[in-house]
Amino acid sequence: MAIVRLLDWSDRDKCLLLSLLLWGYMSFIFAWHLFTVNFTAFADEFLSAEGIDVMNQVMLFNQAGWIGLVIWGVLLRRSDRHSSFYPAVFMSFFAVGYLLLGWTFGLYSPMTGMVLMGSPLVGFILFGFRRVAWNFAFAVLVVLALAWLSVQGYSAHAIYFSKYPISQELLSYYWVGSTVAFMVPFIAAVITLVALLLGRWAYREAQVRDQALRDPLTRLSNRRELFCRLNHEVARARRSGRPLSVCLLDLDFFKRINDTYGHGVGDEVLVKVASVLKGNLRETDAVGRIGGEEFVLVLPETEQLGARRVVERCRTSIEASPVILADGSPLPVSASFGVVTWDPDEEADGHQLITRADEMLYRAKAGGRNRVEYCFGSVAAIVG
Repeated sequence: MAIVRLLDWSDRDKCLLLSLLLWGYMSFIFAWHLFTVNFTAFADEFLSAEGIDVMNQVMLFNQAGWIGLVIWGVLLRRSDRHSSFYPAVFMSFFAVGYLLLGWTFGLYSPMTGMVLMGSPLVGFILFGFRRVAWNFAFAVLVVLALAWLSVQGYSAHAIYFSKYPISQELLSYYWVGSTVAFMVPFIAAVITLVALLLGRWAYREAQVRDQALRDPLTRLSNRRELFCRLNHEVARARRSGRPLSVCLLDLDFFKRINDTYGHGVGDEVLVKVASVLKGNLRETDAVGRIGGEEFVLVLPETEQLGARRVVERCRTSIEASPVILADGSPLPVSASFGVVTWDPDEEADGHQLITRADEMLYRAKAGGRNRVEYCFGSVAAIVG
């Protein structure tokens, strides 16, 4: 279960990972607190006895809560179970634990503001807007209420300190360095998670787009994308006066192949033909599968002679590329082609060109299959 696919994880596994990370983060803050209280002059100068006791309780509360959530998540994973309460408890506990820590350190500290803004960003992407928004709104309201109460003198602000270590009169570089140390791992974790999530989001959107525009079997353009490209090329040819050729091809006796050898072999034939067609076209050409065994070639800036060369090359390459059956015997494959070259004097659109190419394809099949029929403007000629 790679972390790069975090967006695809279940809510249970997302909460378990975040619980582990937050337990580690709170352990780091707890260790800083114990070191500061027992080994630094900063504690004697700036910390209050009441604040130290409160911080001990807040840290123990956070440690117990995150360890409990980790154990709960592990037990759910081991029993392969999911719980709708687990994510809800996780988000609620995060909000409460954050508020307690913010009240202890100070509501106006950079760390409090960083958590207040960074956490919802990750939460909205991971869990959706609605569930996170309720806890975010609750946290904002409590922060505003505590701030108002402290301004009015009803509650202590930053109870951890006897005097605040960053003010116009006082500046503790130890506290500045500690604040940076608190913020760096949190910011790094948020940026990393957001980068992973947005990268996965972009990948999934690309997949959805690809599924909407690509034939899943042959990986060629599907009807929608092919006709969009064709209409674009017709408009471009009309503006520039450059030639454009369109080819419609149909595999010969494809139904017989499916009936005789099964649809699995039929799929192999389609994939093989798609590969042959792509191998015989330029990067600027387009090829798509628009039906069961029907393919379309769009050949920009290709005149009559160029169309003859390209289509004949495709026809002979398909004929020379049999599909090898399970018993080792070759299954011959061939196709019939109808080709039309756009006439600048006509107002034909993409669908009309396909209709004309379909007429040529019908004549090629009626004339014996495995052949090409060309239509250059209003003139038709059979090439065997």
